[in-house]
Amino acid sequence: MPLKIEYQGTIARWLPKDPDVIRRFQSKLLAQLIKNGVCTRARDVEQKQLSPVILEFKKLIEEDAEIFRDFHEMFNQVPPSVDSIEHSIKTYMQLLAVLNRTITVAPTFSYISPLVSGVPMYGVLAPFCNTEAGYRAFTNQKVNAMFHKIFDEWTRFLVSPESRNVLVTTEGGWFSPDALRVQADRLKMPFQDAWVSDPAKDNWGFTSWDDFFVRRFREGVRPTVQPDNPKFINVACEAITYRFVTDVQATDQFWLKDMPYSLEHILNYDPLASQLVGGKVFQAMLSSLDYHRWHSPVDGRVVGTYTIPGTYYAARLDDDPGLDVISRSQAFVTAISTRALIFIESDNPEIGLMCFVGVGLGEISTTKLEVRDGDRLKKGDELGSFRFGGSTHLLVFRKETELTLLDHIELENPEEQPARQVGTLLFHVNNVEPQ
Repeated sequence: MPLKIEYQGTIARWLPKDPDVIRRFQSKLLAQLIKNGVCTRARDVEQKQLSPVILEFKKLIEEDAEIFRDFHEMFNQVPPSVDSIEHSIKTYMQLLAVLNRTITVAPTFSYISPLVSGVPMYGVLAPFCNTEAGYRAFTNQKVNAMFHKIFDEWTRFLVSPESRNVLVTTEGGWFSPDALRVQADRLKMPFQDAWVSDPAKDNWGFTSWDDFFVRRFREGVRPTVQPDNPKFINVACEAITYRFVTDVQATDQFWLKDMPYSLEHILNYDPLASQLVGGKVFQAMLSSLDYHRWHSPVDGRVVGTYTIPGTYYAARLDDDPGLDVISRSQAFVTAISTRALIFIESDNPEIGLMCFVGVGLGEISTTKLEVRDGDRLKKGDELGSFRFGGSTHLLVFRKETELTLLDHIELENPEEQPARQVGTLLFHVNNVEPQ
């Protein structure tokens, strides 16, 4: 039986719709390297200018014949730009030079493209993700192991005090007038009223880029609605609704156009997965500019939790000229990307077993769990967080759990689409109209 789509929302974006915005972003990065004396001509990139982890990546590319082929062909398979752009990444050596620079700095804010500000690595790699060679490369286990090492190196910088140099009020800073205006527009309130921060302190009181990225709402900004009513399931993440489906199969062809969910692959063939076969999946996507912590949608007990390593930049290939192919692959990536599983046995037997799945994408594949097996949960308790970018998540329920998805305003323009606020009401249980 094919899955049934009960609700289809808009596809949220990580990148701007115009592909040339990303190409100009790449051009700016290359121009900065040239200005700093870094040679970006194919083979002329000096090895002494590359960090050890990037040199290790270079060695992998050059010594593995299949990877060597793919890191040549992916550049040739990118559609030509209609814009006249002075610099573009056309070789793996140029790509390595840009990655080498990227992992030594914290993301800066760009008013021209706020969306890419939080995911600069994806902005670099996005043009190659929707090519056949890019797909082969980004699903290669050795390549993903190297990305893991690269992100570990970047993480060491992003959690350090040195990464605070972008938490400033000047142009490109996250407290610049443009940045504060964009963030205030998203939340409908000033930044300092929404987030735990202190404008009177250096870097507004944040200790690192990572500390800023996983910032917390002030008390009362996102209250848990009806916390003691077991008939409601609450929103777990501040995220834009993608879809809600029923009749999810144990295994399915997740790579097809409709991207059905393949439950056993998503849940890593966990023994508990069998209880959720034929059930329901709710999926929503987080923006890199918003809140990145997860909260329990129900009262209950944690009965299983762990992380599953996966891919970083693999996406389902399509014919869309837009570069944001990973956002268009939201359901597809749930079976192959890095993800954190939290199985919860709800105190409400009408809900029973459910699973929260946090799917890390791109440079955001780091997922931090804050709960362990056996922990008791109340609605709104923190479960964990994503680090360093945007991401997507699932709530998976049993077939027997009858749910009504509560109303939510959807706009035609996905870039203006509001996220469901964490802690608000998401489902009513048993399809009985709320009183």
